[in-house]
Formats: sequence, structure tokens, C-alpha cells
Amino acid sequence: MTIKPKLEYYKSGYFQGCFYVIIFFNLKTRANLFANVATRSEARHDFSPKNRIIKATKFAQKFMPFMAVFAVVWQQLYAKADLTAFSLAILTALCALVMPFQGLYWLGKRAKSPLEPQSSQWFYEISERLRKQHESLPTVQDKPTYQHLAEVLRKAQQKLDKAFWQEI
Repeated sequence: MTIKPKLEYYKSGYFQGCFYVIIFFNLKTRANLFANVATRSEARHDFSPKNRIIKATKFAQKFMPFMAVFAVVWQQLYAKADLTAFSLAILTALCALVMPFQGLYWLGKRAKSPLEPQSSQWFYEISERLRKQHESLPTVQDKPTYQHLAEVLRKAQQKLDKAFWQEI
């Protein structure tokens, strides 16, 4: 006897929520790799808003949990009986905790976007130098993305000498 799950069960919010959580954490890991590599190398050559978002996201990851705790503790110390102040403190804490995730989400989306022509040319130059040293590189199907660039820059940082970075 085979058991077939009902189609309504898969359409439920639980599975959709799990799907979105998986997508988010995939973007989060891409964002962390992209942020770590981009601040070291590509950020010096590109003056786009991603540099500010990387810095703001790293700052928010360190500072916003403190801000969330501070908002609730401050309310408990000075307005214990006021339910409105407590609800505002909880709302402030939630907003403070969500801010780093917004930056990670943006960076994850950015990591999947295709490179600009100048950065794409730079990607192919670095890839060619790494191929000369017989290094394995990520496969690029159509256009290289910022994720591919981050992976190539990480390999270049590990394998190429300092003269290469001075030349760039």
C-alpha cells in the first residue's frame, strides 16, 4: 500500500516558509563570501554602493543585537507598567535584529547578478593567470557573476604573489 500525500499539504504555508528559509540561507552564505572577498580586493577598484552596504552590514551584525537588548532593558527599567512602551520596545528590538538580514539579503542578491563589462574583463584576466598555474576555477556558463568573481579573487589571494596585487 502506497501512501500519497495530499496536494493541499504541499500548498500549505509551512512548506512555502521552509522553501523561503532555504533560499534565504543560500543567499546569506553567498553574501558572507562576497562581503569578505569584495572588501579586501575589488572594493578598492569599484565605488558602488555595495562597499557601503558591506560595511553597514558588518557593523549591524555587531551592534544591532546590543541595540535590541538595550531597547527592551531600557523600557523595563523606566516604564515597567506602560504596555505601549513595552510594545514599542519590542518593535524597536525586532527592527534592530532584522537590519543585518536586510544587508545580507541584498548582498546575496548582488552576488547572483552578472558582472559589469569592466569587472567581467578583470575576471577573465585573473582567471587566465590562475589557469596558467593549473588552478581549478568555477565554471561560468553565460556571464560571470559577482559570486564567481569572489571565488576567483579568493583563489588569487591564496595562490598569486603580492606583485600581482600591486600590478592591479
